[in-house]
Amino acid sequence: MKQLKYVIGLVGMSFVLFSFSNCGGSKADASKYSLTQTPDFTLGEVYYQDWVSGIQEGGSGTNVYISFNNFTKDIVVKDIYFRKKILEAQQNGNQYIGYYKNEMERDIIMDGDPKKEAQNTPPKKFPFDLKDNEAVISYLQSGEMKYYKISGMEKKDMIAYPQTKPDNKN
Repeated sequence: MKQLKYVIGLVGMSFVLFSFSNCGGSKADASKYSLTQTPDFTLGEVYYQDWVSGIQEGGSGTNVYISFNNFTKDIVVKDIYFRKKILEAQQNGNQYIGYYKNEMERDIIMDGDPKKEAQNTPPKKFPFDLKDNEAVISYLQSGEMKYYKISGMEKKDMIAYPQTKPDNKN
């Protein structure tokens, strides 16, 4: 009976210690992506535009455009988080553009051989819960990474690229 109490106490104590060990990890992840409510800039025109190629191999995708009205030199935009994708922000004057191409989803390999299943790439966890017309920009300001959420982005008409080059003959 004495041994049973000892084993139960040991298992109970291990369970309590194990449950406390997970608390710190989730708190650190949440603070890593805390959103800035009052950034040191104002936004200009902000929109996204879907596009489709005129040929099957060309595919389709979306371009995200974010313009800034007043922008200090100590701010560097790094990434645009949009529709569960992380887009590299490319600067064009006071505007940043993020591009992505829709990719075919790969089939998941289900096999009794673990070596074949190891070829599957695990899904990446997207850090923000966003609507289709929302984005988050990450930017460096004075060496500190900050995040700002943009809501109510305008959707512009789709661009349909032609199948072939236009013929310049009249």
